[in-house]
Amino acid sequence: MWLYLIALAAPSAIAASGDEFYDRLFTRGVAQFNEGNYAGAYSSLRIAAFGYLENIPRFQTAEIYMTVAANKLRHEADARAAAVRVVAAERIEKRYASLAIPAEVRKEFEEAARKLLTADSVAVLRGGGTARPPQPQPQPPPKSSNTIPAPVIVAPPQPQPSKPVPVPTPRVTPPAPQPKLQPQPVPKPVQPQPAPVPTAPAQVQTQPRPVQTAPAQVQTQPRPVPAAPAQVQTQPRPVQPQPQPARPSSDAGALAEADRAVNRGDLAAARSLYRSILDAPQISHATALRVAEGLYRSRDFPGAIRAFERAGAIGSGEEQYHYYYAVALYESGRYSGAKRELRAALPFIEVTPDVERYRVKIEGAIE
Repeated sequence: MWLYLIALAAPSAIAASGDEFYDRLFTRGVAQFNEGNYAGAYSSLRIAAFGYLENIPRFQTAEIYMTVAANKLRHEADARAAAVRVVAAERIEKRYASLAIPAEVRKEFEEAARKLLTADSVAVLRGGGTARPPQPQPQPPPKSSNTIPAPVIVAPPQPQPSKPVPVPTPRVTPPAPQPKLQPQPVPKPVQPQPAPVPTAPAQVQTQPRPVQTAPAQVQTQPRPVPAAPAQVQTQPRPVQPQPQPARPSSDAGALAEADRAVNRGDLAAARSLYRSILDAPQISHATALRVAEGLYRSRDFPGAIRAFERAGAIGSGEEQYHYYYAVALYESGRYSGAKRELRAALPFIEVTPDVERYRVKIEGAIE
């Protein structure tokens, strides 16, 4: 009998110890904030907020302190992410107006929210948005001291209808404009000058003087006419070949057709087109990344993983693809890889409600 009572009390004791752990972290984070230790406050409150996912007031209070602490540290990305989580919780259950937080902290949070969030998100905090009604919770059956509690059976998740996955907006820095190159003039070929032809001197032939008394006559040969200079034949200037326009490849046409299939909701046709490109013997890095994004949007997560593996390392300027890779790995049950790719993507993408939803799922996943 005693062993039976101890077995019943053990789960509640473990839950209480877990709640006390997060409460201690919450209290320590608020104390660190009041002492001016904003980095320590942000770290403590971030762990505490994870334990308050079911406690909306405590969760919002922790995220508000995190927003102000990160803003004071000039960590704009962390401050924006915490403020977005406050708004997301407010859409589920309106508790912001009744939170017991100091007026100065509330004022600093609202000033930071106006700077970091959109006008629609700020309107939700002021009561202008619409909150989702709370879902009815099933009432547990009354406990009896003479019966053993039945195990909780969790219903398997229902398959969701196929629809394109929303794509987060990447924050990409535009490339610097390149200076225009001036065409260099083509030098004209030098025409060779004809070499002068030397003329031979006139030769004078004299006859022997005759015996007669008549004066000697000198016979001269006529001077040869100088030859005309040789004509130099020049080669005609070669015609420069004109660049031919590049012919569109078959992959580009197939990618465009697959993108149109995704946009009109024909996900089966889109998957078939993307996989036909992926199965080619040779595929470039850029094409593999586009195929991976298309398979992610058409919810073919195993195909997206294979496309990312063929693409190789994700380089600079392509950081948004880390998020697509993280979601595909999470949906395929590879949680450690999903966490790694999510950490690489968060500093470079906007944290929308969909991104925040997957962030909570991926960071809370257990192998």
